[in-house]
Amino acid sequence: MKKQWFILIVFIGLSFSTLAQVKIGDNLSTVSPGSILELESTNKALTLPRLTTVQMQAIPSPLSGMIVFNTDSNCIYLYKNNNLWSSISTSTTVVSNNNLAWPYQSNNLTVGTAGNGQGIISTSGSGLTASGVYSHAEGKFNVASGNYSWSSGYSDTASGLGSAVMGYQNKTTGVYSFGTGFKNIAAAQSSVVFGQENNDTGWASMVMGLKNKIFSSVSYSNVLGYANEIRSGNSNNTLGESNIINAGTSNIALGYGNIVSGSYNQLFGKNNKILAGSGNIEGGDNNTIKSGLSNSLFGYNNTADGNYLTALGKENSVYYQSSVALGQLNKDSGYCSVAGGHSNIIEKSVQYSSCFGYNNVSTRNLSITGAAPGSATFSAGSSNFNSGYGSMALGGFNRSTNFYSIAGNYNTISNGFSMSAFGHYNDTITSAQTTNFNPQEILFAIGNGTGNTNRRNSFTMMRNGFTTINTSAQNGSNVPRAELDIKGTGAIIVPVGTTAQRPISPVEGMIRFCTDCPGGPVLQGFDGVNWINL
Repeated sequence: MKKQWFILIVFIGLSFSTLAQVKIGDNLSTVSPGSILELESTNKALTLPRLTTVQMQAIPSPLSGMIVFNTDSNCIYLYKNNNLWSSISTSTTVVSNNNLAWPYQSNNLTVGTAGNGQGIISTSGSGLTASGVYSHAEGKFNVASGNYSWSSGYSDTASGLGSAVMGYQNKTTGVYSFGTGFKNIAAAQSSVVFGQENNDTGWASMVMGLKNKIFSSVSYSNVLGYANEIRSGNSNNTLGESNIINAGTSNIALGYGNIVSGSYNQLFGKNNKILAGSGNIEGGDNNTIKSGLSNSLFGYNNTADGNYLTALGKENSVYYQSSVALGQLNKDSGYCSVAGGHSNIIEKSVQYSSCFGYNNVSTRNLSITGAAPGSATFSAGSSNFNSGYGSMALGGFNRSTNFYSIAGNYNTISNGFSMSAFGHYNDTITSAQTTNFNPQEILFAIGNGTGNTNRRNSFTMMRNGFTTINTSAQNGSNVPRAELDIKGTGAIIVPVGTTAQRPISPVEGMIRFCTDCPGGPVLQGFDGVNWINL
């Protein structure tokens, strides 16, 4: 009975104390006069209500002065009379360190069911909309309508899932897209735009600069510069101004006004074009590859159409396969052929041939039998015409038209098998266009004519060894009438000497002029036994 009365007295005493002042913890007999509630302890702490942001904002009719611990931001929040929950920390450290005031408020249009599922808008902004789940809007008139999106700046819109945008009037409508600058559009998955008025609708593509465009059928491509376009394809890259990649894979356009279609092509310079093909490269100005594989053009206004072609210089044209043109205004349409210099021509179906110099022509003599005409020829000089097989034309205005023939010097003609012609304005006779050993054909000729109407040979050797020496004014090939045929009105000079100077082993038919023979100086001949006076 006594115990029950004791408990009642203690309870009444505590009730009176509670109505005045309350102290909890250590030293209960000592209370500060100005305290209504005092806590004292050296090993215990006050635990506040622990709420998420959603739970905190769901407290009905909050009063100014309410305090909670926000588990999302890891901060203590105080409800102020301006209807705002704010962190009570005054530290200048970042929010991640749980000290800054929370400068945002949730968009009441969208509330998640778990965690902070609301869109967050900056309290210092204006005209903001953050309607996507876990979206974020800052600045002025920005919209973050995609889930997990972020919009910051002025009149920017982030409507793609996980997209982010900042600047002025930019739009990120693609999933995971990003844009910054002025009036850019990132409209495909993982697309990125930097700069002004760019439009990227490619997948995992990036645009940087001004008024560039990547079309919707593009993937893994990049643009840097001004007014460039990638219209289709994968892994394409362009850098510079007004370049266009129409289609293909792994193309590079660098410079100004280059246009490319195909795959694995590279353009460097200005106004170059690759209309089709793969593995081609162009550098310079206004070069064009019409089609083919692994072609190379460098310089100005060169053209290629075929495979493995090369042109270096100005206004060269290469066609077919493995042909090369070096210099200016050369046209090489051969196979594995080379034209170097100015205005040389290697015609179609010629193979393994070369032209060097000015205005030379490699073509085919279709009368040649037994081999491909126009093969393995070589021309060097000016205005030579070579149509043989394994033939050469060296000098100026020479013509070589048969197997293994050579025409050299100036305006000579070599039309026989293995024939060589040198000098100027030589003459020939009809020759079989084949590997012929006809003894009546010319083997070697030296011309000394004065023009196309005055062609003449000063020396002619036939295939059978017959030889003519012509010192007259007679035009023509001067076919020899004997083993040695000397034409002219002058003389010949024979060896002159004493009897002691005669050949040690003379042979029949030798002629010499003896200066000390009996009867005075005399012309002698050897008859096989003795020297006799002629």
